[in-house]
Amino acid sequence: MGKLEQQLEQAVKDGKVPHAVVYATNKDGSFTYSHAAGYNILGTDDPIPEDAVFMLASQTKLMASISALQVVEKGLIGLDDDVAGTLPDLCEQPIIKGFDDKDEPILVKREGKITLRHLLTHTAGLVYDAGHPHLIKLQAKRGNKPNEGSTVESRFTYPLVFEPGTNWTYSCSIDWAGKLVERLTGQTLEEHMKENLWGPLGITGISFWPYENSELKDKVPALTARSPDGKLVLNTEPTINTGSKGCFGGHGAYARMGDYIKILHSILANDGKILKPETVEMMFTPQLSPGAKAGLKAFREGPYAGMMIGENDPKIEADWGLGGILFMQDDDGRRKKGTLNWGGITNPFWLVDREAGLALTFGTQVLPPGDGPTSETITVVEKGVYELAGVKF
Repeated sequence: MGKLEQQLEQAVKDGKVPHAVVYATNKDGSFTYSHAAGYNILGTDDPIPEDAVFMLASQTKLMASISALQVVEKGLIGLDDDVAGTLPDLCEQPIIKGFDDKDEPILVKREGKITLRHLLTHTAGLVYDAGHPHLIKLQAKRGNKPNEGSTVESRFTYPLVFEPGTNWTYSCSIDWAGKLVERLTGQTLEEHMKENLWGPLGITGISFWPYENSELKDKVPALTARSPDGKLVLNTEPTINTGSKGCFGGHGAYARMGDYIKILHSILANDGKILKPETVEMMFTPQLSPGAKAGLKAFREGPYAGMMIGENDPKIEADWGLGGILFMQDDDGRRKKGTLNWGGITNPFWLVDREAGLALTFGTQVLPPGDGPTSETITVVEKGVYELAGVKF
């Protein structure tokens, strides 16, 4: 642990991260570890506390996935049931195939159903609108900015890009799974998680609304961004949570790492506190069709995978479980076969390695250089031709 702590301190000194809070534990709880390095606010000497409350970004997805599996256990819906009755606003959306010679979108009716399993595995046909050229172009024509909207419905109601189950694209589908939970239970995700996830584990340091909580509001560290020259700067731009009026199951929560590790330990120990043992086993079962698995591989070979899972060798075979990426081979020095893992664009991450008997989570607040394509400007090159980050479409 001394070597790890030296590396973290050096990373802060070298400007690689402004801070880091690490928690780890093993299956029977006989080993627990925590360490904080760095500063609460970049450029100050205010040390970050171990109970800092981090913007989880997509690390929220695991909790929303667990919530969805809980409503399956309660018999409110099946994993392979059509979600159209609960999410008609999503399911009435067509599939966009491109644009015709008059520069109008080519929209076709979806043939297959959308299921909860599709939503939990990013195979529903959805994608973030900032990440697909057809949707970028469509949203620009409609006068909409990518990733804009204060609720799941206003931000993520737009066409699909493929037939459900046939491909894999990183997406807003778990936001819709969270909305499914809300509509089936009549609770907000915050209320549902308090009762069914955080409460049973004695968690008080996770919330979608930390600034409304007197115990959490002053514990959120300053968000930083990495400028194109590699240097860290304080973030002054709106975030993915700015202006949110609803709980986004895909990115909206904040957490103390010491509380988040309790969720990971419950999964690792398979203790039955938040999910039945057989449901946890399903989480670690490969879910993807051959076409979807190929889509995941293409994502891992692209530029954005590192934002979510850190060091990533696409030659290591992977699938998707119910909650995160599932590694199907040992990745020496990183993860063993069967590890479930994911993270978020602010660069926290988590993993549950059942073979090693280890769960860990790493918290920091660093946006990648430029924060991906969403910070770029869409420009009109000529009629019907647009450009984003140097790519014409």
